[in-house]
Amino acid sequence: MIRMKPLATANYDFERLITDGCVYIDKTDMLYRLASSKDSIYFISRPRRFGKSLMLSTLKCLFEGKKKLFKGLKIEKKWDWSKTYPVIDLNMSDFDKEGTREGFRHSLGTELQERLERAAISYRDSDTPAMLFDRLVKGLAAASPEGKVVVLVDEYDHPLGGLLDAPKALRSMRREMHGFYSTLKNNVGVIRFLMMTGVSKFTKLSVFSGLNNLTDLTIGVPAYAALLGYTVKEIETVLAPHLKSFARKQRVPQEKAIRLLRAWYDSYRFCPYSGARVLNPVAVGRALTTGILMNYWSKTGMPTLILERLQVCGKRPDNIDGVTATFEDLDVCDAEELPWVSLLYQSGYLTIKDVVWTDDADGRRVTELVLGVPNLEVRASLKSLWWKQLMKIEEKDFTALVDVAKGQLADGDVRMLVGKTLFSLYAALSPTWRVKDEADAKRYFLLFMRMLGANVQAEEVSAFGNADAIVETKKGVYVFEFKFNRTARAAVRQIREKGYADAYKADARPVTLVGINFSAKKRNIDEPLIEPLSLPISSRLGG
Repeated sequence: MIRMKPLATANYDFERLITDGCVYIDKTDMLYRLASSKDSIYFISRPRRFGKSLMLSTLKCLFEGKKKLFKGLKIEKKWDWSKTYPVIDLNMSDFDKEGTREGFRHSLGTELQERLERAAISYRDSDTPAMLFDRLVKGLAAASPEGKVVVLVDEYDHPLGGLLDAPKALRSMRREMHGFYSTLKNNVGVIRFLMMTGVSKFTKLSVFSGLNNLTDLTIGVPAYAALLGYTVKEIETVLAPHLKSFARKQRVPQEKAIRLLRAWYDSYRFCPYSGARVLNPVAVGRALTTGILMNYWSKTGMPTLILERLQVCGKRPDNIDGVTATFEDLDVCDAEELPWVSLLYQSGYLTIKDVVWTDDADGRRVTELVLGVPNLEVRASLKSLWWKQLMKIEEKDFTALVDVAKGQLADGDVRMLVGKTLFSLYAALSPTWRVKDEADAKRYFLLFMRMLGANVQAEEVSAFGNADAIVETKKGVYVFEFKFNRTARAAVRQIREKGYADAYKADARPVTLVGINFSAKKRNIDEPLIEPLSLPISSRLGG
C-alpha cells in the first residue's frame, strides 16, 4: 500500500511543510510570474484560511535561495538561484494582542528592535516603529549583495479589524498604521519585491497612497484568480488519494464525494473576467482528513459588525443571495462607511456568482456583479452568528428547548410545539430584532423549524397559491399559514379556500392545518388554531 502524504491544515510554514513530507499544491508557476518582474509591489485580499500565509512563506524561501525545498516544483528550473535577498516578513496579527494603539506600538517596536540588533544595525530607543522599520529596510538593503530587500506583510489590516465598530480607536490605529506603511513608499527604490495580504481592503486607500506601481491582485487579474485556494482539478489530481479515502469514509462514489466537497466549500469566484472557482483549502483539508463534512469556518474577527450592518439594512442570512454590485461597490476602502455588501464580500460571506456584461460604443465590459453566499459552510457560519445575536436566551436553555421541541415534533404533538415551544422561542427574540410584518414572522418560524431538524418546505405551491410552510414527519403532514395582526382562524380558512393541503389528501398520514397569527402588540404569536384536514360537515359549515 502506498503511504499517503499527510495533509497539514494548520501548518503555514513552507519549509516545514516540505521537510515534513506533507502535501503541497504547487502554485509556484504563478509565483514565478509575480516574482520575476523587477521591483514589483503587490497586494491581495482574501478571506481567512485561504493560504495567504503559506504563499508568503513560500516567497520568503524563494528569495532566500532555498533551492532544495523547491525540488520538482514548477519554479525550480526557471528561477535564478544565484541571487538572494534579505527578507523582512511581518505578520501584523502578532502585534495586536491588546487591541490598542499603545499595545501595538510597543509589541511591533520591540520586534523591530530585536531584528535590528540581530542585523547589527543601530537605532535609538526613542525611535517610533515607523523609524525602526525605515532603519531596518535601509540597513538590510545596504548589506545585500543586490542592494535590495524583500518585504512580505501578512494580515496588514488585522489591527483594524477589531476596531471597526469603535470609530475613535479606529482612526487612532489607522493613523499609526499609515505612518508605519509610509516607510514602504519612502523606500521603493531599495525594495526588490513587496507583497501585502489581508482579509479586507478597509485601509488600502490610505495605507498605499503613493505606491504608484502597486498591483492589486484582489479582483481584476484573471491570471491569479486561482492563486489561493484549491481548484477541483487540483483536488482530483494532487489530492486524489485523500479524495478516495474521503469517499470511502462517506460511503459514496468518488464523483459524489467531489459534489459534496463542492457544495460545502466551493464556489469562491474572485475575478469576474475568469471562470476560475476555488474551494477553501483549510476546510477541504480538514474534511478530507476527518471524513466529516461540517462547518470549519473560522471567525472573521468582526461578526458583531456584520450582524449589525445586516440588521440596519433589514437583511438576514436567508435573503442576501442575488444581491447586485459594481466594482466600485466592492472596492470601498473607508472602514467607517463600508456598505454591508462590501463588508460581507471582503469578509468571504459573499462571492461572485454571476457577471452581467454590456456591449455598447465603449466596448464590451462588466457592468454588474451578482453576489451570493459561497457554500453550505459559510451559510451555516453566518446563520450561527446571526442566531447568537438574535436570541436573548442562554445556550443551555435554548438547547433544552430544542430537545423538547424535537420530541414534540417526532410525537406529532403540534399543539405543544406551536403553542408552547414556538411561543417561547418568539419570546426569546432580542428586543433589537423586531418582527415588523408577516414575512418576518414567517422567516423566524422557518429558521426555528429548520434548527429542530424538521423537513420544512417553504412556499409550497398548490393550484391556487402557496402554503407558507409544510412540515412532514413520519406521523403526519402539517400545513402552516401565517397572519400578522389578524387571526389564526383567518389563516386556516385561507388554507382551505386555496386548497393548500389538497395534494396530501391521498397521503396515508393524517394531514393537519395550523393557523398562526403574530400579534405586534404582544410581540408574539396568539393561540394557534389546529384542525385536521377532514372535518365533519357540520364543523365545516360552522367554520
